[in-house]
Amino acid sequence: MKKSQYSFSRLDLYERCPWAYKTVYLDRIPRAKNEARETGQLLHGLVADYLNRLIATGHPTDWDWARGATPKEALSDAIEMWNRFYETFAMPEGLGSPGVENRLAFDASWQPCEFFSEEAYFRMVIDFHFRQDSLGVIVDWKTNREVPQTVAKDLQLRTYGWGLKQALYPEIQEVLLRLHFLRYGKEREVMLISHDLAEVPDELEARIATIEVDKNYDPTPGSFCGLCGITPYCPVMSKALAPIEVLAPATREQAEKAASLLLTLQKMEKELAARLKEWVKENGPVQVGDLVYGPMEVVSYDLNTKAVVEFLLNEGLEREAVWPLLGITKTGLERGMKKLQRPDLLKRILSLSNHKTTERIDFRRNP
Repeated sequence: MKKSQYSFSRLDLYERCPWAYKTVYLDRIPRAKNEARETGQLLHGLVADYLNRLIATGHPTDWDWARGATPKEALSDAIEMWNRFYETFAMPEGLGSPGVENRLAFDASWQPCEFFSEEAYFRMVIDFHFRQDSLGVIVDWKTNREVPQTVAKDLQLRTYGWGLKQALYPEIQEVLLRLHFLRYGKEREVMLISHDLAEVPDELEARIATIEVDKNYDPTPGSFCGLCGITPYCPVMSKALAPIEVLAPATREQAEKAASLLLTLQKMEKELAARLKEWVKENGPVQVGDLVYGPMEVVSYDLNTKAVVEFLLNEGLEREAVWPLLGITKTGLERGMKKLQRPDLLKRILSLSNHKTTERIDFRRNP
């Protein structure tokens, strides 16, 4: 029997849903295409090719090559991120032992080995790394829509730092891990010291042990359900809705059944939501995986366009910058203030407006 092999993405999938882990990695059922995942893979490939070219040529930039490498049929979102990256990135000088998309593997004793060898027990891929004297630097490319204010020293980041030191730079003292958010051109950093890395193998072993003693791999419905890529095979979905041939139709008859089911569900949704809301009002929130279905406060603002414009002009903003905000909503105003680099004014603007707070019952993340 082939020995199990792991990576942090596998451990993360198990944490999100043991059944999804079993289906993808043990039963070998491929995940359906996912726009966010495909965009991430495309961007990682483009950035890797570009960095390898800059390292080979010794040039800090190569815009002509980057323009030529721009995919012709990619989503506009991906092309926008790619353009932003190569137009703002310059390869620093004097990097020590740089590497791009380095594939690292470790055996059961957590010693480096060949990536595709039978001894490979745990694998990882480091997007971009280099040395600066006794400091190792990892750059991890992100296509997330959210940029955190700070970066926690979670196990995934510490695993990357440990792998860099264990396999590539054993003499380094610290690892600077830099997250580069391609969508916005923003970066967040966290410094990892020896103490942060020392327990990584033990922590990974503990996570792996949990997987290996699991005999049931029970599904855990939650916020990840729309992203798992194997929803049509999910036992929770099939029991709740319809047989797999309706969730993943392959014939016209199955498609007609799926369409009929969809229409029925649309009609049922309002009635089901109304009854569930009444139950929640009387009995309290309902936990579903990592989500809670229950009441939340919703604040709406009746923004006075004239008062807002006068306020912004009095604060020194140019009239040309203010006019695009005339179709004002709170969301649009918030985005506008960020774009104008004046988010500090948003709270004061909202204080000028009448607002009301209502309660809405819906899914939200469990804090």
